Amino acid sequence: MRNSSKIEFIRSINELALHFRTLLDEEPEFRWTVPEQAGSPNPVNLVEFRLDDRTMLFRPQYFLQASEKDIQSIQSEWTRDEELPLLVVPELSHRVLGFCRSRKLAAIDLNGRVYIRGPDLLIDRNPLSGRKFRYEREPRNIFVGKSVRIVRAILTDLVKEWTQAELVTRTKASPGLISRVVQHLIAQGYAEKTSARTFRLTDYQGLIDAWLKSDELKRRTSLTRYSLFEESPLAVVGTLQEWASRESVPIAFTQWVAGYLRHPYTEPVITSAYVQHLPDSATLQQLGFRTVQDVGKVWLYIPDDEGVFLETQDVQGFHLASDAQIVVDLQGTGLRGPEQASALRRWEGFCRQ
Repeated sequence: MRNSSKIEFIRSINELALHFRTLLDEEPEFRWTVPEQAGSPNPVNLVEFRLDDRTMLFRPQYFLQASEKDIQSIQSEWTRDEELPLLVVPELSHRVLGFCRSRKLAAIDLNGRVYIRGPDLLIDRNPLSGRKFRYEREPRNIFVGKSVRIVRAILTDLVKEWTQAELVTRTKASPGLISRVVQHLIAQGYAEKTSARTFRLTDYQGLIDAWLKSDELKRRTSLTRYSLFEESPLAVVGTLQEWASRESVPIAFTQWVAGYLRHPYTEPVITSAYVQHLPDSATLQQLGFRTVQDVGKVWLYIPDDEGVFLETQDVQGFHLASDAQIVVDLQGTGLRGPEQASALRRWEGFCRQ
C-alpha cells in the first residue's frame, strides 16, 4: 500500500483508469478481480467484486468529474442485466456521493472511497489512509479570493443565462479561473449549460448552503466596532452613506440592517457595512463614533478582497451587498440574524434583479 501525504492530480481518463487498476491490486479489504472476458486490463472495462459468498459484476464508468446529470444518464441508459454500472472518479465529493446514494449507484474513487448497494448489502467505506487523489482542474475552494467573485455575481440573478465572457468584465477575474469555477458548478449540479456558450443556475440554494459551510468571515475581513449615541440603525446608515459618498469610499451595507432594508423581518440594532477604508480620526469625531472592543452599534468590515464592492444593489438610496452575501454574513450571528437570513432566502424577490 502507498503511504504518502502528497496530493496526486489526475489529468485524464487514461490516468484515472491506470490508477484504478492499481487501486484494485492494492485493495486491503475487498476482493476485486478482472474477469478473463474483460479483455485488455487497461483500461479495466469489467470488474468482479466479491465479499464472502457474494459476487457482483460491474462495468466501470470513468469520469474526471461527475454531475447529477451524468449519474442520471448512466442509470437511464443502462441495459445490461448481468452487470451493474460502477462510477469511477478521482475523488468523490460529498455532493456527488449523495447523488449516488439516492439512486443506489455503486461508486468508487482513487482514494478508496467505496459505496455499493445491493440486495441485503450495503458497503459505505471511507477513504483509505495514504491516498490523496484529486482532479487537477477542480478548484480547491470556490468561495475565497477571486473565485467567490464569480459565485457572487452569478447569484445576483437566478434566471439569467450567463456567458463566461461577461463574467470576465464583471468580476475582473481571469478567463481561466472563470472557466474552472463554471465547470465546477456544472459538475456539482449547481448550474447547467444552456448552449455552447451560456449556462445558468439550477440549484442556487444548494450553492448558498455550500458557501455558508465554507465561509469564515473573520478570516476574510478585519472588523472595527464603534459606539455612538444615535439609537436608530437606519439613521446611522444614512450618516455612513453620506460619508462614503463625500469621501468616494466604496461601501456595501450587510447583515441585519441590509437584510431589513431588502426584506424586513427582524428589527436591526447594529449597523454593519463593508468599507474600503475606515474613517479618519477627524471624521470619527465629527460622526460621534468611538472605537470599542465590545459589541458596539456600528461594525465596519474591511474585506481582504474588494470583489464584494463589485456586486452591490441600491435599495432606498443605500448601497447594499448582494442578497447572497447578506445571507452568508448573517450566519453565526445573534440578534435573530439567522432568522432574518432565512426569511430573506424564502422571499420571492431573493437574488433577483
